[in-house]
Amino acid sequence: MTELDFTGEQFVPGKTSKRMEEDFFARYEFSFKFVKDKRVLDIACGAGYGSYLLKKFGLAKSVDGVDIDSEIINYAKNHFQAEGINFSLGDLVSWGRGDGYDVITCFESIEHIDDYEGALKNLFNLTNNGGVVIITTPNRIITSPNCASLNDKPGNPFHFREFTVSELRSGMEQAGFYVGPSDIYGSRQQIYFKNKYLRRLYKILFKPDIKSKSDFQKLHSAPRYFMIIGHKRV
Repeated sequence: MTELDFTGEQFVPGKTSKRMEEDFFARYEFSFKFVKDKRVLDIACGAGYGSYLLKKFGLAKSVDGVDIDSEIINYAKNHFQAEGINFSLGDLVSWGRGDGYDVITCFESIEHIDDYEGALKNLFNLTNNGGVVIITTPNRIITSPNCASLNDKPGNPFHFREFTVSELRSGMEQAGFYVGPSDIYGSRQQIYFKNKYLRRLYKILFKPDIKSKSDFQKLHSAPRYFMIIGHKRV
């Protein structure tokens, strides 16, 4: 059976930190309310455990898990293949087959690719009328506070770029999605300080990246991760 090493970025069951595990489950548990009896695409599915959760506990009608990494897809097939779950090799920008999807989950992935606009447009095309796409990504002002724009390279070497809430919302709307005022949520919400010394002191004293809540709630401060739900109107 194929096994995976933990690279420090992708969630691998039993091999990640407590914080990463909490963050992983928070994303998928939030999405359960959307997927019951729905045809679901879990794009950039990684090890496939999230796709399994969407089917078993979210009660999705079917789940297609897609990832660009052949090794990780083999792992998903060996560990989480089940009735109603299919794993395929593909990428965010170009993958597509057959009918569209009622729900698409795209967690911690949009920051990894160059052509994010092409990816958002592809997600829009893959979403059925009346369907939703659920996207989560790091919040640049927290995870890469020294980056002033989308063109600045984040500190995380796995990331191509990082977004603010308004930047990703704008990109999704330009791709065709409707994002309402109640469609934005945050995880690990905390105080943001423009002054780097205050930021450092705050993190040392309060450890907000670990001690703040991992579940997604309506925005009340600056989230470490944010979620946007985009609707494809009929």
